[in-house]
Amino acid sequence: MKKTALVLILTFATALILISSVYAADSSPETWQVSVGKETAATSLDSMFPKVIFVHEGDKVTFTNGASATPHTVTFLAGQSPLTPQDPAHAIPSAKSGGSWDGKSLLNSGILFPKQSYEVTFTASGAYPYYCVLHPMMTGTVVVLPKGQSIPSKVEQAAAAKTQENDLLFQESLLQGPQEAQYTANKDGSLTYKVDLGSQNTAFSHNRMNPEQVIVSEGDSISWTNLSPYEPHWVTFNKPADLNFFTDKGEFNAQFMPPAGGKEFNGTGFTNSGILLSAQSYDLKFTKPGTYTYECYLHSGSMMKGTVIVVPKGAVKLVVNGKAVTNSASAQWKDGNLNVGIVSFTKAMGGKFSFDKNSKLYTITVDGKSVKTAGYILKGTTYASAENIVRGLGGTYTWNEATQSFTVTVGAPAPAASMDHMH
Repeated sequence: MKKTALVLILTFATALILISSVYAADSSPETWQVSVGKETAATSLDSMFPKVIFVHEGDKVTFTNGASATPHTVTFLAGQSPLTPQDPAHAIPSAKSGGSWDGKSLLNSGILFPKQSYEVTFTASGAYPYYCVLHPMMTGTVVVLPKGQSIPSKVEQAAAAKTQENDLLFQESLLQGPQEAQYTANKDGSLTYKVDLGSQNTAFSHNRMNPEQVIVSEGDSISWTNLSPYEPHWVTFNKPADLNFFTDKGEFNAQFMPPAGGKEFNGTGFTNSGILLSAQSYDLKFTKPGTYTYECYLHSGSMMKGTVIVVPKGAVKLVVNGKAVTNSASAQWKDGNLNVGIVSFTKAMGGKFSFDKNSKLYTITVDGKSVKTAGYILKGTTYASAENIVRGLGGTYTWNEATQSFTVTVGAPAPAASMDHMH
């Protein structure tokens, strides 16, 4: 009996020790992670990940700027008036990182540059909303519960953050891929093409020109409009190599703030839109054929670049599988049919060609499909019917009379397109 009693006592004591250790582990402070934004090659995901995080009293939250080029803040107003980028206080921490906070006073991290962190220990229960002063639509909430109350595990909260990220990336993916530029006709017969800077989504900034490539005729214009609700953009051609976008203090160079270069562009000289805030536009007329690249230097890290291809007035704009054929002898009209230079057209399709001296026919092969066609030589360039080549290869085309554009898809899945007959 004594032995049995001793065993029971030891077993009970062991159970108490285990229960006490589990309780101690459960009640010890935890450290939680929040990513303040994330960034891909083209997109700044301007959200908190997770957007809502659940913690216990006494737990610490580490807020880390997850962007690669974009600064952010973590700002709890606690009923105070919102801070703005114009208020110098937004850039300075209201308290050092690593302190405790009871939710009763304003708490501001100051500017967090990429990979920088700000730590806060939450000491009082409540739901505490916060935001980024630089991106006011970028908000989150920390929900603090008393110790012992059930909250989602770290794995569950990390999974929620990943789901949130994947959803935003899916939305962003819908903006990817080549799009045909929209345009309006002007009274003088020229066209004005539309290019979007960024996107209207409030949860991410799509740092791309849309479309990235525009083919215009000599005398046409482009109108760029900043669609971002909060992100400024620039359109800059021919930036001098010694002209930096940022000063040594990390501030915007004043030379980039106003427009420069006038309203027409002939391919030379520093030409700049100046700062374009949300919904602002910039128009530029192109007066000389050529291929011109431009950039938003604020988002150079996102590769926010574009290309304008200017063809001579009246020339055909030839696009094959999304890429412009810029050879000046790439296309011409003859007897009401559009003919293309066999060499440049075949190269653009990623194919090859040969010539049979006996039949006097050219064989063009793309992705295993071949078509034979007659050709003629003019000023050293051999031409053949564009329509015959494309149809013979099983491709599709569209002809836009207003823009004088012949757009071809060959050797790749074709988008829905009309098979309009050319004149």
